[in-house]
Amino acid sequence: MKALITGGGGFIGQMLAKRLVERGDDVTLVDIAFPKPGPGSILGKVKTRTGNLAIFTDVLDAVQATRPESIFHLGALLSASAEASPIAAYHVNFDGSFFVLEAARLFGVKRVVYTSSIASFGPGVPDPVPNEWDQKPSTIYGVSKVFTERLGEYYHRELGIGFRAVRLPSILGAGRGGGGASAYTTFIIDKPAHGQPVEVWCEERSRIPLLYVDDAVQGLVSIHDAADSKLSRCSYNLQGFSPTAREMADAVRAKIPGAKINFAPDPKMQAIVDSWPRALDDTPARNDWGWKPTIDLNGTIERYLSAARSGS
Repeated sequence: MKALITGGGGFIGQMLAKRLVERGDDVTLVDIAFPKPGPGSILGKVKTRTGNLAIFTDVLDAVQATRPESIFHLGALLSASAEASPIAAYHVNFDGSFFVLEAARLFGVKRVVYTSSIASFGPGVPDPVPNEWDQKPSTIYGVSKVFTERLGEYYHRELGIGFRAVRLPSILGAGRGGGGASAYTTFIIDKPAHGQPVEVWCEERSRIPLLYVDDAVQGLVSIHDAADSKLSRCSYNLQGFSPTAREMADAVRAKIPGAKINFAPDPKMQAIVDSWPRALDDTPARNDWGWKPTIDLNGTIERYLSAARSGS
């Protein structure tokens, strides 16, 4: 398979590229910029293109030049950054999604797999949130996710694009950076794993769904590979585990004695976190295409410790 990954220079994009390359796929990454390749980086083993999702000609050029069979559309301005710059978020997240889908139509791409988010649901939702619950987000990032889901469904229904989306929780894994309000879930593990103190910007009671990056990548690959006959809808919730921030801190301290974790809530960040669900009902994904996460909180911490010991 020839695959193009938007946002390919990002954390999930690189991990997805690694998985696809390992199984023999021809992968091209497109992003506005790429980090310097580190030890074991996939960036030196795949084709890369520099391009801006907010510029239609950049998207068209990337798709025309690579002629992918499938596009994994991961590129977006993340939650905290989007709130800080709604105009930039509109151009990247809204225009960018339209440009990707239209380029797919113009150049005969068979399938577009999209990373939606728990942020597509607003506050006051059930616990866990059903797959088909009303999506009324309170952030521009969340609105962009709902927009792309609905636009993708239109392209699927009316224009024949094989659009599929997964609503991801906060993704954990060694190497993830900041940029989203959910990044506290990474820092609360990553910094102590590297012997550093961490100041957590949310309250101890905060609880959001989490998923280790290997499971997230497996979800993207699995929904991509699923036969059309297996899918009963375009967009699916994915759930991993949902500890409170306090439970996360306690689990880290249990494995890293002396870990310095301090809670210093930031009202703006807390408001974003509070607007998200505490857990997702992923029954349709499990029933339709066999989704099943494999890594829990303790497994996540163990992987961080392993990465820290290896110097990665």
